[in-house]
Amino acid sequence: MLCLETNNVARGTIQIASTYVIEYLITGIFYIIITKTGALTQTDIGILSILDFIATTFCLFTALALPTALTKFASEYLGKNRREEAAAVQRAITRTVLILSLAGFSIVALSSGLFSQYRWGEATYAPLIILISGYALLFNLITLYNSTLRALMLFGKMATVTIVSIVSGKIIAIVLALLRLSVTGVLIGQISGSAIALTAAVSFIRGQLPNSNNNTPLKPLLHFSFPLFLSGLILLVLNWADIVTLAFITSNYALVGIYSIVTKSIGILSIIWFPIMTTIFPVLSAQYGLRKPESISNVLKTASRCLAYAIFPACIGLASIAPTALTFFYGPDYTSGAAPLVILSIATIILSTYYLFTTVLTAIGKTKNVLKINAISALSSIILLLVMVPPLEATGAALARLIVQVISLALAVYALQKEIKVQIDKEAVWKPAIASMAFVPFLIALERTISAKIPLVQVLIIEFLVAACIYLASLYLLKALNSQDFELLRQAFPKPLTKYLRFIERIIVR
Repeated sequence: MLCLETNNVARGTIQIASTYVIEYLITGIFYIIITKTGALTQTDIGILSILDFIATTFCLFTALALPTALTKFASEYLGKNRREEAAAVQRAITRTVLILSLAGFSIVALSSGLFSQYRWGEATYAPLIILISGYALLFNLITLYNSTLRALMLFGKMATVTIVSIVSGKIIAIVLALLRLSVTGVLIGQISGSAIALTAAVSFIRGQLPNSNNNTPLKPLLHFSFPLFLSGLILLVLNWADIVTLAFITSNYALVGIYSIVTKSIGILSIIWFPIMTTIFPVLSAQYGLRKPESISNVLKTASRCLAYAIFPACIGLASIAPTALTFFYGPDYTSGAAPLVILSIATIILSTYYLFTTVLTAIGKTKNVLKINAISALSSIILLLVMVPPLEATGAALARLIVQVISLALAVYALQKEIKVQIDKEAVWKPAIASMAFVPFLIALERTISAKIPLVQVLIIEFLVAACIYLASLYLLKALNSQDFELLRQAFPKPLTKYLRFIERIIVR
């Protein structure tokens, strides 16, 4: 039984990480298509960003983190084979969130005209606010069903629901946007995708839990979920404060659209570090349960090494070719976002390291420390944005995010040092950093010479090949990589690709 559960967790980790990657790639393709075709203008994308913020806020205040409580308590009861009580928890939380969501939708629908008039000076955006609230309501329900699937350890079905939602929603949104339905078409697409995914989720859940007449009191469920709700509120500020502040201070939604595109582009880089965090979390938790702090330090050291060699070249490389990357993927109208993209690319190095430390803190049960760090970071973010956005606009917003991430990382290191011996492979920090900086002058030279003379596809291919060759050559000269590094890569890569890794290993390792 234990072996079966372990296999489920391992398989589930891969499925969820893969789903995360697919979600980011589909979202990236969506924005590339709608910008390159002109289906949405920069102003449309800015307005869509604010509508997404409304949806996120709606979900936070109407779900109250109860879906997480559903997973926690239902899985506990299922582990004890008390299926009727698990079903009672699922029914109580579903009913509560549904009532809150319907009430929230009614409130938003009634006040949509006033909000539209206040924010945009006209009531014509009220239907969009109603549509995004309808999408948020469906998203709440999907989250509830996914939480039940998670409690049942049906990770594959959970991944399927998410993929169906994102793929069908984005495809319909693209089609409707290309038919000149603009933001309205995008929202209808999201609602349609959510409705399809909800249908799939309901079919997956049917028959998994028994009918139960038991009544589950809400108080213990709310007691568990309320700290998570506060954490979600803080994360809402951290993730959205720069976009919302930029919109409210400048009222320039074209600028907000460009900055939003930049932040979403940077988000794709999380594909590099998210699987690492997903993989090491159960390992760290297991070592903590065995009371082996030295093993936790070793895992941290190994993970930091893997992260550094991947994140430095990706972020520094993107920063070096920011104008060409924006022009290639989104068109010349988005090149003005190059400065924020450079800043946020560098900030991503810090952010990924911060998530590494907070993953360790979470694994050893120090979630209150993470909450405190996020609270301080959220307050710092608001203050810095109010100071830096008025004079610097989008660049100020990016700089504020960079400074906040530095503060967050410093606090995370301080908190973790109190619990365990923090071991970072220092060699794996300065060597990939130097190797990455080695190709920067060459990329900048290429940007200034050939980028205007040959097609952008060729420019990007040349820049990628130049950066990769210089990076690998620098690692060779620095004697940066060893056989253990390639052994880790062989475990992560598909077997057909391992022969190429052996070829590279023979060249680089000395």
